[in-house]
Amino acid sequence: MNIRDIANLAGVSASTVSKVMNGKDKDISEETRKKVLEVIEREHYVPYFKFLDKAGMKNRLVGLILQKNNQEKERYIAVAERIARENNYGLVIGYSEDENDTKILCQDMILKKVSGILTEDFVNIADKREKGVIVNYNDTSGLNELNETIFYYKISEAVELAVENFVQEGHQKIACIVNKSQIGLLKDYKLAMQNKNMQINPAWMYIYEEIEEFGISQFIGESETAIICGTPEIACRVAGILEKRKTNIPEELSIIAIGEGKELQYVSGGITAIDFPIEEMVSEGTKCLFEMDKTGQKTDTVRMCSPQIIHRNSVAPPLREKQGEKIIVVGSMNIDVTIEADKIPGEGENQMASKVYVFPGGKGANQAVGVGKLGGQVYMIGCLGNDIDGKRIYTNLIENHVHMEGVRFDSVLPSGKAYIHVDKRGESAITVYAGANTNLSIKHLKKYEYIFEKAKYCLISTEIPESIIEYTVGYCEENEIKIILKPTSKVKDEILNKIDYFVPNKKELFTLVPEGTTIEEKAEILRNKGIQNVIVTLGEEGCYLKNDEYSLFFEGTGFEAVDTTGGADSFISALAVYLSEGHKLIESIDFAIYASGISVTRYGVQPALPDRKSVDIYEGEIHKKYNDRRRMKKE
Repeated sequence: MNIRDIANLAGVSASTVSKVMNGKDKDISEETRKKVLEVIEREHYVPYFKFLDKAGMKNRLVGLILQKNNQEKERYIAVAERIARENNYGLVIGYSEDENDTKILCQDMILKKVSGILTEDFVNIADKREKGVIVNYNDTSGLNELNETIFYYKISEAVELAVENFVQEGHQKIACIVNKSQIGLLKDYKLAMQNKNMQINPAWMYIYEEIEEFGISQFIGESETAIICGTPEIACRVAGILEKRKTNIPEELSIIAIGEGKELQYVSGGITAIDFPIEEMVSEGTKCLFEMDKTGQKTDTVRMCSPQIIHRNSVAPPLREKQGEKIIVVGSMNIDVTIEADKIPGEGENQMASKVYVFPGGKGANQAVGVGKLGGQVYMIGCLGNDIDGKRIYTNLIENHVHMEGVRFDSVLPSGKAYIHVDKRGESAITVYAGANTNLSIKHLKKYEYIFEKAKYCLISTEIPESIIEYTVGYCEENEIKIILKPTSKVKDEILNKIDYFVPNKKELFTLVPEGTTIEEKAEILRNKGIQNVIVTLGEEGCYLKNDEYSLFFEGTGFEAVDTTGGADSFISALAVYLSEGHKLIESIDFAIYASGISVTRYGVQPALPDRKSVDIYEGEIHKKYNDRRRMKKE
């Protein structure tokens, strides 16, 4: 654009524009002068800086000076550009290596007549009061009195937030690993630990470059249960090492990264991060600069923005002092559609549903989630459809601390579904579409045999193909892995003598064993077929145990049921967890009864499964019942 274009837009001659621009406008009316100046400013016409000084006009440019090594510079620029564009400003960007470099860049931008400067560094520009407006962003609380307008956050607050999150989850042995450039962060870590009355062990503080030289895997995760990583890159590196070492995140070691990074979403199922408030800080600071430029009045603004935690899947409570042994679940995974009505419809009968719930389910998935919620080491083996339902089921299992290496997505059949009718008494009837569960194959099991290494228990339900049940039972017997089987259909007599714990409900028992008239008689018939322990679940009445040592009824908890659908799955998962921790069978059964009792007071299955804290509330009652039974047996 040239002087003639300005003249045409203003509706005046080129000579009039020239006179206004050169201060020779005494014979020109004020109205015409203002019109010319408005067009020049609107069109951002900048012939030379001397004219801007004379006219007092603005060139609608702001400077942004960032450190070259700023890992968040893309976020700074994106926000500043957006706010500048919304306010009809342009952005001039400079990169600095040190404070002196920043001063030079500031002076250069002031000479270029920018309307203001946004900078990370605290700088003393002698003529800034006359020549421009400076807004500072910073990641510290050490404020400089020479800077009137400052938007900042505290890195120490980010570290404090990470420590607080770990402490809330029950961690005490919290380590910190940082780069050499982040030594100050270790001081923040120590202060945060002191404020929470946590032990500080020098062996839990690492400099990344130093331990990398000798091999990071030799240092991390030996005694600590949680690690604060100074950057997303360190967090990803640590997660990769832990994966190679077969250390499970978050069950064996929890991780939080200081700073957010896109890669954190995809590593180890997602790593929790403390996100710096870059968007808030840059947005508010840029708007403040534009307001000062517009009004011509400087403001003494000092505002702190707070970091926020982004929760993912890398933080969990620390393992119990005596953690249970590995538990494998081979079974079905479905989407459960629970339909609540006054009664379960009979043949040819229509019922109006009062409520409908849709949750991830399936016997195998339910049991795996139950074990995970109770703090057990659990690995799932099964088959999902490659569809939205399958991805929902998979994500839910991951979120409940289930290891999913043994789960395959099938491209032929959709994920399984179960339609569950629940009456007003909480009793239920279920119709199941197996879907992809039927494509679980022996080839699949052989591929994942390594998962069975060092396993103590394997939970099996009969919603999967019979050939898979037979193969799994045989493999577990060969490798001395105890089997807990929940029958939902007929089980071949040939495998019964390989089952350690057979757990039918009363209806299933009477269907599977037509001989005999009482629970005790039918359980004895199963025992004669080689089953070591028969445990019959009886709903609100408790359960019955038959083995070499006991023929014993266990009373229920007395909890009022609203949905009994997941009671058996809760019972089995709790039984497996308590047994895996080394508890006796009769004590484990009481633990399972309480877990099951809690679950039936809630709707759904997986959402209703209790966590360890919920069941441990009744720990005293469980131990008392166990001791009472031992005493009665001696008498």
